[in-house]
Amino acid sequence: MSAGHDLLDLFRDASVLSAIDVHVAHTLGRLGRDARPEVLLGAAMACRAPRLGHVCADLRRGGADVRLEADDAARLSGLPWPDPATWLCVMRESPLVTHWGGPPGPTRPLVLDGERLYLQRYHRYECRLATSLALRALTDAAPVDDALLADGLARFFTVPPGSGDAFDLGRLGALLSVTGRLALLCGGPGTGKTTAVKRVLALLLEQAQALAPTGLVHFPPRILLLAPTGKAAARLREAIHEDLDALPVRDRALLAHLPSDASTIHRALGVRPDSATRFMHDAANPLPAEVVLVDEASMVDLALMAKLVDAVSPEARLILLGDRDQLASVEAGAVLGELARPPDGTTALSPALAARVERLLGAPVPASLSSGAATHVGGLADRVVHLHRSWRFGERSGIGALSRAINSGRPDDALAYLRGARTETDAPRYADLTLIEPPPREPLAGLEPRVLDGYAAYLEAALVGRDPRAALDALDAFRVLTPHRRGPTGVESLNRQIETWLSTRGTNALRPRETWYLGRPILVTHNDAQLRLFNGDVGVILADPADPTRRRAWFFGPSRDTVRDVQPAALPPHETVFAMTVHKSQGSQFGRVLLVLPDRPSPVLTRELLYTAVTRARTDVTIIGSEAVLRHAMAERVRRNSGLGARVWGSPRPAT
Repeated sequence: MSAGHDLLDLFRDASVLSAIDVHVAHTLGRLGRDARPEVLLGAAMACRAPRLGHVCADLRRGGADVRLEADDAARLSGLPWPDPATWLCVMRESPLVTHWGGPPGPTRPLVLDGERLYLQRYHRYECRLATSLALRALTDAAPVDDALLADGLARFFTVPPGSGDAFDLGRLGALLSVTGRLALLCGGPGTGKTTAVKRVLALLLEQAQALAPTGLVHFPPRILLLAPTGKAAARLREAIHEDLDALPVRDRALLAHLPSDASTIHRALGVRPDSATRFMHDAANPLPAEVVLVDEASMVDLALMAKLVDAVSPEARLILLGDRDQLASVEAGAVLGELARPPDGTTALSPALAARVERLLGAPVPASLSSGAATHVGGLADRVVHLHRSWRFGERSGIGALSRAINSGRPDDALAYLRGARTETDAPRYADLTLIEPPPREPLAGLEPRVLDGYAAYLEAALVGRDPRAALDALDAFRVLTPHRRGPTGVESLNRQIETWLSTRGTNALRPRETWYLGRPILVTHNDAQLRLFNGDVGVILADPADPTRRRAWFFGPSRDTVRDVQPAALPPHETVFAMTVHKSQGSQFGRVLLVLPDRPSPVLTRELLYTAVTRARTDVTIIGSEAVLRHAMAERVRRNSGLGARVWGSPRPAT
């Protein structure tokens, strides 16, 4: 056995590498005729990276990037990691590796860019995306009627009396969305992202109507509303069409031109039957739209975002909405987090843009948003707005206070709020927060009565009323969340346990003796375009009104005012959803949330996961977990190896 095999076997036995990582490394080594141990380990680590959400492997950090379960961490200490300087030198010389910045040469399977080692495909995605966004950030949308825009901003964005907001960031975000070809509107739940963007679309309709006679713009503008999941797309469509009567448009007929539907990104790009990785729309065949708006952008991975941006016409406006503090995508990359979070933590408008903003808004730009540097010529900082004020969680909201404490890494404050201590405003305890600290090795202690109470209204609606819409509404009023799929606190175990508990409620009890029992809530896990069911859609199994002996799966229709039914046997892959993972809950909102944490730390427990779970709730959060696990989670951050942030906030090189 070669030294390369010996080394990779050690890393596989320590659970750092998987069998597929080792297999790919050996295959590349044979094809490239380079079986040196450092090269094979580098290839395996580059293969491993996207599988775990990274875009690349950082060879300087080596084992510092590897996080295993707590019980397995000791295995790492004895692994023979190569010396970083030597490792980088060997990789640069390998025929398997393109040294980025070196002499031109043939395409190779690995790319070494500084200290980062990529699979060639992911390096290309990152470079293409960075270059495209950098060009968009430097390009104004043309033409724009500034006088009409100033009037529209004044009509659509009025500062509430006594709010203390002298400079409205929502209005700034709308201005950037109309005047530029790229805008990022970021903020937590309830900060007004979709409210602002609804007004943006009305402003764009007014602009197109006024400028159409010049022949320079298309009226009505073709607008695409996109989201990563079907459920997120449906929520975006509802938000855009909600309370339209309150919009102070000059011409009410304009509102008829708002898009009537929203789509998943995959459906809009057009899946090709001959390729699993390419789409119908790309740079050569762009999307037929002048405006492309993407909600829940934090859920979009690097590969999909690169393909989407490729498919957006260079003349079109691209508007990204999302919460940069939420969990990153399940696949490789943390695109929104890197785009919306500059390396120095601050953004400042260029002097030229600041002057235009002051002219259009009729208000001075705050010093915190003005660079004051004549050499600052714009870029991504001119296209990012972070909305801070939460209209959903006020000053007396425990959910708001807890989410802020989690985000800023203040575990003492977070625990005090959860335990009912007096708050920083010296107000009484937050009534919307509860912490249950279970005994050691009993992570589900205290869960059963909370579950029985939480799902009581749902059982009443599903088993007694048998009203699909009422049952779906009641199901969204309460949800159990957990970080894991497997284990005692994973969704697979929790759903079985909850079914058992709910089967003992007497007349309103579940009867889970069959696959599609009455009242079974289901979560769709794969897209089915023919049935118009998409990953993340939630439904409920109820009786067929025409034949009570038969079952139907009921889902909300295009809006929450309608429901539709599907034959259960025709359903795409799905699972029971009394409990769901925090990752799957992204893009959803529930009345009350019960978060069940494991009894020991794990790699997935991070600050971002806690924040995402807590902010899924509208009215009440209960956490079952120990102080030690909560402190561990708030101390850990999601770290994705990537060069995107450095490229977009620096000077990206041309893509290959």
